[in-house]
Amino acid sequence: MKFSKVFGYMILSVIYAWVSSAILVFHGPFDSLKSYVIGIFTTSMHPQYLAPLSMWTVSAEENKPSMVVEVEKDNIKDKEIYKNIKAHLKNNTDESITIEDYKDKTYSAKIMLVPDPTRIRVAVTKYKGDVGQTVGEMVEDNKAVAGINGGAFQDVGYRGTGGVPLGTTIQKGEFVTKGGTQPIVGFTRDGVLMVGSYSEKELMDRDVTEALTFGPVLVKDGKGVVKGDGGWGAAPRTAIGQREDGTVIMIVTDGRMIHGANNLGATMNDLMHLMLKYGAVSAANLDGGSSATMVKDGVLINEPSDVLGERKIATSFIVMPQK
Repeated sequence: MKFSKVFGYMILSVIYAWVSSAILVFHGPFDSLKSYVIGIFTTSMHPQYLAPLSMWTVSAEENKPSMVVEVEKDNIKDKEIYKNIKAHLKNNTDESITIEDYKDKTYSAKIMLVPDPTRIRVAVTKYKGDVGQTVGEMVEDNKAVAGINGGAFQDVGYRGTGGVPLGTTIQKGEFVTKGGTQPIVGFTRDGVLMVGSYSEKELMDRDVTEALTFGPVLVKDGKGVVKGDGGWGAAPRTAIGQREDGTVIMIVTDGRMIHGANNLGATMNDLMHLMLKYGAVSAANLDGGSSATMVKDGVLINEPSDVLGERKIATSFIVMPQK
């Protein structure tokens, strides 16, 4: 009888903690806390747990952040920025790859700078349709020297397998997957970064040879386009951008308190301002959360939020050796 009472009290305590926590976090006065918790789940490998945690008052699907920020759909070859980048690249002999550290109030970041954008390629898991690979594995398999995680993928059963790229994927000028009009992050044959929503025909017309699907756009024509905090909350992030001299900017931030209670992560607004600080004329967000990864020379540069380390994903942007 005594055991039954103790067990009953334990069950009631758990239910009380669950209900009170759900009310406080999801329906209390702390909007920033609510946004942070929702952001953790919607960008994690386990978004299905958000609904029961909130007593089924909030779902990951309803709160899934948009990858689309409406920007001008232009013929990039007519843009002055495109012409300036091409002009710079004609005389570019810089073979370096540098990594810099940046620290802010709620996140720290690794920034990789690649002066020659024609070295950037899209890598796709060699087990496409089944399981993904880590960034480190894709870098090694493609004999690349560095890489960051890339675009959207389907994670069947939330098992962290990441073997199915979503949207449109282009590799070496060929479509790996087709998704109609999608938020695209890609490079033209000349090494110019393109960001925004484009159809498959529009991508071919613009001579895009490497591309994947993700977003939103952070910087377009040298101007930040994110409104407010971007609506994604704070989390580990990955982003890619380009300066007017052609240099590719790859950013990976940490978050989810892996370096302390104040280490929440970066918002879209944070990423936008960091890209502008580094001189980006175009930039876009890539997959983040536990996918956020940077590798160089076989070494994991950042500290992923997943306790198991690198996550298996479907696509990445890799840096090939100098020609």
